[in-house]
Amino acid sequence: MLRYHRGLFTTGRSKFLDHALWHRENTAKIFVGIKLAGLIQTVYAQVDTGAAWSVLSADLAREAGIRTEEGEPAILSTRIGIQRGHIVRVAFTLIAQEGESLWTEGAFFVCPDWPPRQVFLGYSGLLDSIRIALDPQVNDFYFGPC
Repeated sequence: MLRYHRGLFTTGRSKFLDHALWHRENTAKIFVGIKLAGLIQTVYAQVDTGAAWSVLSADLAREAGIRTEEGEPAILSTRIGIQRGHIVRVAFTLIAQEGESLWTEGAFFVCPDWPPRQVFLGYSGLLDSIRIALDPQVNDFYFGPC
């Protein structure tokens, strides 16, 4: 794990994918494995520090038993246009291959028109509440609580 002068900076490490067969763009991205509370399978989420919110597709929200209608109505400008949906709290785990996995929760935008099985981890309400670091030479994603 990564250390700094006061102790541990991160508590877990995993490999990230920088290309994904299911992703339409051919440029490198950062995809990390997560487990949504209520789902058994691992889902790969794109880390997007420039995203206003994390985004979760409606199909995955349904499978995980997330009641989106109880969230706060919201409108989000995205790469696929203006989207209407709800902001909901979602519990999930960042999966560690070394060290400790991190259970956390974040604010996710869920809308019915988002492409199926796509998840983005955005800055507001999620990445701004944990520590992350990257080693792009070996595709290591480090993470830990603040």
